[in-house]
Amino acid sequence: MPKRLHSSLILVAVFVLGIVGGIAGMVWAWPGLHARFFPHHHLTLAQALKPVGLTAAQMPQVEAIYRETGDRGHQIHLQFVPEYAHICDEFTQTRKQERDAYAPLRQQELDKLRAVMNDTQWQRYQQMRAQQQARNPPRQPDVCRHLYPQSKPASPPPAAH
Repeated sequence: MPKRLHSSLILVAVFVLGIVGGIAGMVWAWPGLHARFFPHHHLTLAQALKPVGLTAAQMPQVEAIYRETGDRGHQIHLQFVPEYAHICDEFTQTRKQERDAYAPLRQQELDKLRAVMNDTQWQRYQQMRAQQQARNPPRQPDVCRHLYPQSKPASPPPAAH
């Protein structure tokens, strides 16, 4: 077999193995695959308390205590949700004021850049910025979003007729 053919076959084999490895890596990293076929390593309460040596009669009592404590903690948290919402609203308003205060400075910066560039450069600059903003939109996380569904009072159930 000629050396060129031999080296070409090796390159093709390496290329094919690379593709197969890449596909295998993508399949392995696919979240649905892990969620469905691989066990989660979270201990249940019974597994965590096994070294304590609780009896079968004690286990439901211990679970009830943990459940009751968790429910009480959640009720305490719900009492403070309106305060959290108020703080988040203040934060959002302050952040908007900061952005509004920054706007003139940003406009001055753009005016200075416009004065330095010619028309073609300015158009390219604006196109470049638009493309960058389309690829990477500014992140403005709503830090309060998780509070509002809980802070609104639950609607009463419909009356039965």
